[in-house]
Amino acid sequence: MAQNPDLMLWRAVLFAGLHDAAKGKEPKDQAWLGSRDFVTVCHLADVEPEAVLRAYRAKVA
Repeated sequence: MAQNPDLMLWRAVLFAGLHDAAKGKEPKDQAWLGSRDFVTVCHLADVEPEAVLRAYRAKVA
């Protein structure tokens, strides 16, 4: 099965953003979660933003 390179790219962007937010080095990293840009990246990665936030919060909490 062929992989969609654009989808793989946006999922990598999403993962990097979640990783940065979890590390919490910059206040902007946490602020990105739930932002308009976050929602856009989730849609481009073909994932539901609310589901990502729920999973992220369950892991980090």
